[in-house]
Amino acid sequence: MTGTAGTHHATPAHARPGGHTPPDDPATADPVPSTGPIPVEQAPLDPRAIARASLDAARNASLWWTSAGIVVAVVVALTVGTRQGAFVLAGVALVGALVRAVLPSPGPVALSFRSKPIDVVVLVVLGLGIAVLAQVLPA
Repeated sequence: MTGTAGTHHATPAHARPGGHTPPDDPATADPVPSTGPIPVEQAPLDPRAIARASLDAARNASLWWTSAGIVVAVVVALTVGTRQGAFVLAGVALVGALVRAVLPSPGPVALSFRSKPIDVVVLVVLGLGIAVLAQVLPA
């Protein structure tokens, strides 16, 4: 006996009934033709590159600018008034939407989460929502 108990040996295609391989056999699958460079949004994620980028986050200017905008909004809310602080925060979100819309992909790290259109829409809705809520906030 040539095989051992519990092992499975694949039957060659020519020995199978019908003499053909099943369509889901990866050995016979046609490779997908390349149409050019892959867009950044569709590129596969590389965990090592993500880890390196997170270690370099302290040197990323977009994180510092976004954090500074939030700190300014909190300081304005505590010193001037809640409504004014909310307007500053709404301005930070709207400026972030503008920056994300104008700069090429992948864009600033602090503002790039999904595709560019989704990021811009979310930031605009967030900024406008905060501005509307600030407007109806009691004095």
